[in-house]
Amino acid sequence: MILSNKPWRKAVLAAAVGLTMTTAPAAAETLQTDAEFDKRVRDVLLRNPDIILEVFALLEAKEEAAKAVKDQELIAKVAGELFEGLDPEKPILVEFQDYNCGYCRRAHPVVASLKDTMPDLQLVLMETPVLGKESTFTAKAALALKALKGVEAYRDFSDAMMSVQGKANATTTIRTLIELGHNAEEITAAVQAGVGAEDLKKAKRLAAALGATGTPYFVGPGGIIRGAAPADRLQAITSAAGTGSH
Repeated sequence: MILSNKPWRKAVLAAAVGLTMTTAPAAAETLQTDAEFDKRVRDVLLRNPDIILEVFALLEAKEEAAKAVKDQELIAKVAGELFEGLDPEKPILVEFQDYNCGYCRRAHPVVASLKDTMPDLQLVLMETPVLGKESTFTAKAALALKALKGVEAYRDFSDAMMSVQGKANATTTIRTLIELGHNAEEITAAVQAGVGAEDLKKAKRLAAALGATGTPYFVGPGGIIRGAAPADRLQAITSAAGTGSH
């Protein structure tokens, strides 16, 4: 195991080790060389290996707390646009997704189950096609459909594409639109006309501001989760810290 050379890490370790040196001679109070200090630390750790686990648990908690603070700063900068039109008194979850992302597909049923257990959850999907042109076409078609047919039609299409066999591309997108009873030519024409393009730009802008370089990426008033996660962790960020879920 390699211990970090960061001054504060060394200080924490020194303090922890110091608590075990209650029988050290008075000479130990004098200034020691780095070599002497390192030897004493090694001796103490060999006698008390649990110290390592305790110290690193403390360091991990400190780093997680600092990360949470930074995440809240990121959210605060874009909260007005990210949560625009939503009720702040109800739980909120924003998901940045790509239809060709395997992790997004795995996360999809988890998010669906969360929505079932939290009927008042305000779920916002952000089309973030990071996996190439095929993903981009499907995202554009989804947003064009949303603009023309409404949110419910958009959600049905999104759900279908997350469980489609094979890749999300022009072929599977058009087939899915037809299966759902939509005019695929109409939607394709809307895509070519740029319908929904502003929503795609908005998602890209917000993703960049929040540091979302991959998918899935979940954001709520209570924090950020990078990657797929169990329902309880997702639920934990749907409300601001300390407010609880409504």
